[in-house]
Amino acid sequence: MVMILVLLLLSCSITVTEGNCNPHKAIFPREVSLKNYIQLYPDMSRASDALTVCSWIKSYNLTRQNPSYHPHWISYAVPTEDNEMTMAEIDEMWLFGFDNPLSTSETVPLNEWTHLCQTWDALSALRALYINGRKVASGTTLFGRKLTPKGSLILGQEQDSMGGGFKEYQSYMGELFGTHILSVALSKEEVARIYRAGLCFDVTQSVYSGDVEVSWNDIMGADWYGNVAAEPMECDAWDNLRAFVGQEITDEFIDYLKLHSTPK
Repeated sequence: MVMILVLLLLSCSITVTEGNCNPHKAIFPREVSLKNYIQLYPDMSRASDALTVCSWIKSYNLTRQNPSYHPHWISYAVPTEDNEMTMAEIDEMWLFGFDNPLSTSETVPLNEWTHLCQTWDALSALRALYINGRKVASGTTLFGRKLTPKGSLILGQEQDSMGGGFKEYQSYMGELFGTHILSVALSKEEVARIYRAGLCFDVTQSVYSGDVEVSWNDIMGADWYGNVAAEPMECDAWDNLRAFVGQEITDEFIDYLKLHSTPK
């Protein structure tokens, strides 16, 4: 009841940002091609000690019956390591090349939105993989290893050299939305909360806004190649409040309202 009253009192002053008014998804065509990808060069310095990589994906993977086909939806490469961080659409997530890859027998459903996250913390060397808010794999990296900054981030292909070296069997076909990288390793409870918040939740307008290393808006403004296309998503700014469902008035909720409300 208290939360409902607060929402009613503040609904007249809640505003949305430019990025939330007209969100778009990225569509990678139903064709195996080396030409379809998105590229940007994030700094990544703040993520050298910890990171969380999350995205909503909808896979078309028309060749899943072919065991040699292994599409990657995100690849981060640096001059000294082309597999500094990658996430594949089927069952493998790499960090620091072939340093203890995470693998799971669970596959991403075809033609439906699925939430994927990978977390890592240098201090503990722990990393984990989540599908739809549930941890499905965990492991460690070498102690002392840090993420190398100033690399090439590509969506839709896997880099075998920084900025290139693509192979057709690793090309991604499907849709991406809300992809982001945070400079903090989220807990399993936090990953689950973001998943429960739903497809339209914008992490850059949440309590994690100060930890965003790469945002979906950054990706929308990056270089798009081939036939990758942007199409509107049907989202409402109020959907961001779903992250607070079931909670009382908390500091997180107050901070959210302060961030998104302006006085009349």
